[in-house]
Amino acid sequence: MSATNQSSEINSSENQLQIFWPIVYISGLIGLMLSWFVLSGDAEGKINLFYLLLVYLLLPILSIIASMTSLFFGKGFNFARLMTLVPIWSFKQQSVMRKVSQLNVDKYWLLLQSQVAAIAFSIASLLVFFTLLLSTDLNFIWRSTVLEATDIYPWLKAVATPWEFWSAAQPDIQLLELTQDSRLSQSNNEFKGHGAWWKFILATQFCYSLILRMILMAVTKWRLAILLGNDVEIIIQTNINQNPKMKIQPEINYSVAHDLTEDLEILNWDNVPSEVIQDYATKSNLPIDTQRIKTIEQLKRGKHLVIVKSWEAPLGEFEDYLEHTAGYILPIDWSEQRIVTLKDNHFSEWQRLASKFESWQLLVPAIYMPIENKDGKQS
Repeated sequence: MSATNQSSEINSSENQLQIFWPIVYISGLIGLMLSWFVLSGDAEGKINLFYLLLVYLLLPILSIIASMTSLFFGKGFNFARLMTLVPIWSFKQQSVMRKVSQLNVDKYWLLLQSQVAAIAFSIASLLVFFTLLLSTDLNFIWRSTVLEATDIYPWLKAVATPWEFWSAAQPDIQLLELTQDSRLSQSNNEFKGHGAWWKFILATQFCYSLILRMILMAVTKWRLAILLGNDVEIIIQTNINQNPKMKIQPEINYSVAHDLTEDLEILNWDNVPSEVIQDYATKSNLPIDTQRIKTIEQLKRGKHLVIVKSWEAPLGEFEDYLEHTAGYILPIDWSEQRIVTLKDNHFSEWQRLASKFESWQLLVPAIYMPIENKDGKQS
């Protein structure tokens, strides 16, 4: 793989703007389950209007306020940042996460992912809503011990302000009085228009759960594109991609060691199985004794040999360790206890990481280096 292709894979603005679909799928699933729960109603099939407003109005507004407040005054905490803590991401996806963090645009990037996730939540909710509208007789009511219809009506009227042009979806004081579910008002049980609230609820979902998120997503994507467009590294890469003559570049040749003659202290950073390490050492003739593997606390000053899983992206803690130590990084890949050749994208990532530290070097025996196939691609 050429240097241009390696760089474009990690550094192009398209990668920083891509959608992380697992976040979208999980949010959509939550939308399906939550909407089904609130639209199922109670034992009598009655659906509390206040519960729907909680999910389709209050929750979206509060989450947007929290996200924007955290964006400007904190680290940008939102649903997407929470999901990045779950260990489900591929090596390439973790590389993108590290890159947006290095570019200092992670807050906007996570906000973008959160808005797409929220849109998935809204679409899933609408699917459930339409399905139940077509297949069941929805019975909307509201309950309150201290509030009367006249107290609630002004608030609902304010909520419906964005769609004043749709008169059928506006709240109605008479409908509000008739759909109050109270043990003191038995006449309400005979009212047949409990389903008339569906247009108001539908408009609420579209306005506050969907359209508002789509606007915020577009603004966030525009802002993120500007920030990425100002990044020098991406500007250079874009120019290279747009100029065919510039694509003929020598391959990046970060220093990689293929042999090891020094007797180093060994650290098994990713808990690679000892039998895999021993097999690797035997086949590659590396002086590695699994009996001499130590913990970080046991390591002494000097050079270290750090063994890692090739597909595990290095986290900030690992980079902090590299800043204050020296030695060799040995990425190992295996399948069913059988050592395999490093994948090119894994090799490139570890190569780039080692190049950031003058005191560290990547160690890959020649037999496990990525090789070119007959079709010119690298495995």
